[in-house]
Amino acid sequence: MTDQTLATGNDQLTDDINDLEESLYEFHLRLRDMTARHLWHGASLEQRMTGLLIEGIDNDLVELYRRAAQIRKHYR
Repeated sequence: MTDQTLATGNDQLTDDINDLEESLYEFHLRLRDMTARHLWHGASLEQRMTGLLIEGIDNDLVELYRRAAQIRKHYR
């Protein structure tokens, strides 16, 4: 493996990590909006339960975002 091949592979991995973080963040924002719509005062029980489930998915997503950040940190 040459230095050029290694550099190209590193650039591709960096791009992949950037794309992953961006996608996770955008999905997080969408889930936050959905949670807010379903947890507002006066919502039906079904809407509140839906909001809580979406909030749980969002919490899992935030953990994935943190793991992507760890990948970036260890990759440097």
